[in-house]
Amino acid sequence: MAWKCPQCGFVHEDDATLSCEACGFTRAGKLVLVSEQTTQRLSVGVDTAIGKRLLESFAGGDHVYAADPQFLVARDLVRGGWSIAPAPATKNPTFLNGAPLGDAPAPLDKGAIISIGPSRLRLRVESEP
Repeated sequence: MAWKCPQCGFVHEDDATLSCEACGFTRAGKLVLVSEQTTQRLSVGVDTAIGKRLLESFAGGDHVYAADPQFLVARDLVRGGWSIAPAPATKNPTFLNGAPLGDAPAPLDKGAIISIGPSRLRLRVESEP
């Protein structure tokens, strides 16, 4: 399936291509976080700070362990897709696939699990075109 670059209009025949051959625009699609507790979904298409108030709306009772903000999700304009970074000065650390986040942004791949501490507020990462 083809996709049209929203920046310059160039049409790409290969849907798997993440960067525009004509202008360099990198597409990220939408990031979807799915709560394992409630099965509710949060879809974001722009860089977003995720914290207690936003998590309360879809992630269940474990939102109480989150700070405001707890972590940041951002489009990765170099490799395509999305990345996650911890918010500064959170009381409980953010984990990605069971390991604490470091200081640098980490890629968010489909199927990854974001949690607060090793087991609270488990969110599964999905994506939409």
